[in-house]
Amino acid sequence: MKVTKKFICLALIAAMIVSCFVVTGLSASAASGKLAKYYTTNAGGKAGVKKTIKIDGDGSDWSEDMRIATSGAWDVANHWKGAHENCLIDACGLFAAWDSDNLYIGMQYVNTTDTWQNAGDASLMDGGKMGDLHLILALSVDPSKKGLTGKVSSGDYIWGDKIDYKSHVDHLFYMSTKAGLGTPGHFTVADSSGNTDYTTHCGNFKNEGIEYKMYDGNVCDSIWGLNDSNSPDDVCSDSANWVDYKSFKGSKGVHNTKYDSFYEIKIPLKVLGITESQLTSKGIGAMTLCGRGESALDCCPFDLSMVDNVKGNYTQDPSTSKEKDDIDEITAPLARVGKFTGTITPAVGDETEPATEPDTATEEPSTVTEPETTTEPTTMTEPTTTTEPPTITSFERGDVNRDTYLNIKDATEIQKMLAKLTEFDDEQMYLADFNEDDAVNVKDATAIQRKLAQLD
Repeated sequence: MKVTKKFICLALIAAMIVSCFVVTGLSASAASGKLAKYYTTNAGGKAGVKKTIKIDGDGSDWSEDMRIATSGAWDVANHWKGAHENCLIDACGLFAAWDSDNLYIGMQYVNTTDTWQNAGDASLMDGGKMGDLHLILALSVDPSKKGLTGKVSSGDYIWGDKIDYKSHVDHLFYMSTKAGLGTPGHFTVADSSGNTDYTTHCGNFKNEGIEYKMYDGNVCDSIWGLNDSNSPDDVCSDSANWVDYKSFKGSKGVHNTKYDSFYEIKIPLKVLGITESQLTSKGIGAMTLCGRGESALDCCPFDLSMVDNVKGNYTQDPSTSKEKDDIDEITAPLARVGKFTGTITPAVGDETEPATEPDTATEEPSTVTEPETTTEPTTMTEPTTTTEPPTITSFERGDVNRDTYLNIKDATEIQKMLAKLTEFDDEQMYLADFNEDDAVNVKDATAIQRKLAQLD
């Protein structure tokens, strides 16, 4: 009987490992989910600062101590396919501030192709700017409530952007990269499925007191990015050719930040249904995304869905990347604003040892409602009782391999632990209790798989 149990467990593990690589379609290095050190979220524990920002298209109000997330420069699909296109979309940094009445978010986008292109060529056409594209700010204000799917009740994607929000998001702000064009909208949950609509749950920026403008320039102290990369896997490699475009000199010279675009937005706290005290005591999540109107092409914090179809062909132009019209599933954790809890990681160049935030709160919970329990197969081992939760964890429930992504590999690790092929430490035992029933068993692995399959 013991041999039979072990055989069944091994078979399940093998099946899940195979399915993992089939589903993701990423190479081995990218599928690991571990980004290079140049991608940071709340580095040094920074979660923004209290400061009133004037929304005037002038970046002088913003400073490095407000940066809450960093993404790489020139890490977008065009680097590997479609470099001849204009309107380059390349997110680089996310900034945050607040005062007693408003939340302020800064979104830095760059165009570093001037280091190897002539002015007016390819992605430097039209002054190197992005044109009338879709700029998105995603916020997670109350993780205990239903999150947005990225779709309207009819089943269509918001503004046609094929983005599935798996990380919890309950406020979405869609606007043009050409500030002042079109009618931007503030979307919230309209139905029990997490969809929205264009009527009662789509707020008008002007009516809600939301303002945003663009600044031609860059507010970052450094612009770390890839140079002359041969593979999108380099986003997961510290040893790739990373350079600081603030000082790097390419074949055409040093980067001129006039090609960069910084967006600042003011959102009244009352529009989010919170006060300054709630913001600083609990914190909220934030992410910026941008695309051409069919799919997201970059985001900050960075999500690997931005490079999972780089080598594929775009439907309308095979010489360009499939990333332009694929479906992106956003699973990366959002950056925290107002309050940060978890393990503090240093910024690039900071030689100090990582510290731990002295707070007993955990990061925002899983982005999907409690999954249904399933019947436990009789062939599996008995439930393993969990220990008391660790003092601090910056990982969501289920992320047992602690790579900041909830995916099939986490279910696999739980199966391996139950089959006694691996061991978990106390934090992993806490994270493995996905259904929070104070026991780790096959139900937790099953619940993770159901969530990934969108059955719950």
